[in-house]
Amino acid sequence: MADKLDKSLDEIFSNRTKRGEDEEERDGIRGRNRTVRRGRKARQNMRTHPYRRSNPHIAGGNEPEHTNLMQVVKVSGESNARSIASAIANTSRNAEAPTVLATGPLAINQAIKAITIARTYLEDDGIDLRAHCEFEDVKGFKTKIQLSKARSKPRGPKINKDDLCVKKSSDPFKVAGAIAARVRDMGKAVGVYAKGSEAVSIMIKSVYISCNYLDEDNLGLLFVPTFMELENKIGDTMQSSTYLKLTLLMHQL
Repeated sequence: MADKLDKSLDEIFSNRTKRGEDEEERDGIRGRNRTVRRGRKARQNMRTHPYRRSNPHIAGGNEPEHTNLMQVVKVSGESNARSIASAIANTSRNAEAPTVLATGPLAINQAIKAITIARTYLEDDGIDLRAHCEFEDVKGFKTKIQLSKARSKPRGPKINKDDLCVKKSSDPFKVAGAIAARVRDMGKAVGVYAKGSEAVSIMIKSVYISCNYLDEDNLGLLFVPTFMELENKIGDTMQSSTYLKLTLLMHQL
């Protein structure tokens, strides 16, 4: 007490200010340490649980666990068909079926394979898929395939005498005309099949063009892809090859 009385007012206030600054600095260090610890813990949690919400109490935190649903699935020529199929099936189980985007023959081929595989993944759920395609330009190969869910299944992957075989050299406009004629004449499902990325992409484009031809009849087409095995004679031996077949389902617009 005597020491304080011997000090001037300026010295007393100077000491108080210094103590206050020291306390603020210590509080700042403690605060930074807490922030660093929280940051480390958050990074550890992200490494351990990479798909967990960072804060379950934020808006949407009480939503179902379907956080990896994909309403738009982009496919490239290097995409793994089974991985894409899993994304399509997961979304279709828990929400509306997604839209698939693909550019180029290789990507379109992988997309159709993925949709075909996804149908098998959804069998136990009682869900089937229907598809409708659109092209940005009929001269190119940039397509959007809109999927929808259904409960009934169309006919199986057997070849019918009226089915059309599409090759990589096929003219998509001629194939489309043949599809439209069969739909008008038969008034029921029509089949087309192809093997290889170029042939499959021409087949998909042909279906799109045929839909344009059928517009004036107020008719539309949905397609359902399946795999099928065909025996081909190569030399003196018969060899089995896997084809993609589209069952085309007619409906009134």
